[in-house]
Formats: sequence, structure tokens, C-alpha cells
Amino acid sequence: MYGAAPRQEEARRTQTMYGVVLDLPDEFSDEIAAKRRKYSPASARRIFPHITLRGPFVVDDSREIVGELEEVALSYLPVRIKSCGLGSFRGARNNVLYANVERSERLMRLHAAVVDALAEVRDVFPDASDQHLENWVPHITIADGVTDEELTRLEEELRDYEPRAEWDAHEFLLVRSQSAEDGSLLWTTTRAFRAPS
Repeated sequence: MYGAAPRQEEARRTQTMYGVVLDLPDEFSDEIAAKRRKYSPASARRIFPHITLRGPFVVDDSREIVGELEEVALSYLPVRIKSCGLGSFRGARNNVLYANVERSERLMRLHAAVVDALAEVRDVFPDASDQHLENWVPHITIADGVTDEELTRLEEELRDYEPRAEWDAHEFLLVRSQSAEDGSLLWTTTRAFRAPS
């Protein structure tokens, strides 16, 4: 999922990890998925296009967090999502090209509520807490795990691509990891938490 040392990656494969994400509308998801298949096939295979509200974590029993997440859904959904333009992260651990998501006040409150509800879980990545709250950058990954040169090439190739969508998110998803036959990690939806109807 993120570029990691081999021993760290192996340790992750032996434990079930969870995350909390927002799904995309079908048409926009298909658009992003096509780009992911072209520019980052390994990433496209691992998980569907999404916006991460809370990155990978470990919990002894996922049933322990259901009540808190249900409360968050009741209090903070629906939320208006607006995606416009491209952005990128360049870092020692991972380079990412993404569709930008606007940091609205309501989306930031939803993210903060999810982080707060999951305060007792164990982060998978040591610097995960640095990417929460005011440092959180909502985004939809198009390509990850690329070199600096590849990222520069993708930014040039996609300079005229303007991913654009706006929608009301009425649910967020709890996803969990599982090992594929080839040893890679796949992420699947475990449960949906919906806004009151």
C-alpha cells in the first residue's frame, strides 16, 4: 500500500488491517479506476478508488469500533465532496499522483470525528498520526509507488486532465485487508455506515 521495508511489509501481511474510506459515485469512480489501471496497475488491483478518512490501523476486534463509527455517521453525514484538479505528494517513502479533494469544513469535521472515534486503535505506519487533522490532505490516488522521474512524467502527461466531480456522500466504509494468492494485499469493504434517512 505504501512503499515499506520488506520486514514491515511482511508483518503487515500477517495481521488484518482496517481503514475508513469514502466511496466515489459510480461514473467518477470508473473514470479514476481507468486512470489507475493505466498508470498504477498494482494500486488499482489493491483497492477501489476512494478518499481515505483514516489510514491503516489494527484493532483486536473490529466489533469494538462499530458503535463509535455508527455515531459518527449519524452526526456527520451526509457531507458534500468536491474534487477538482490534480496534486502530488513527493516523499522518501512514497510518491503519489492524485485527484484533489476540497477541504471543506464539514469534510474536515467528519475526518476529525473518525480519527477521534478510533483513538484507541493501533496505527500501522509510525508517522500515520502526522497525517491526521490539520495535516490531512483529502485526495483520490491515481498512481502511487512511482519514482520521482515517473511522477514528473505523469504530471506532464496528465497536465490537461482535470478530474472534476461534486457529490453528497451519504456513507463511509470500513475496509479490511486480506492476502491475495500472490501474497499482495487486497482491501475489501467490511461494513457501510450511512447517514440517517
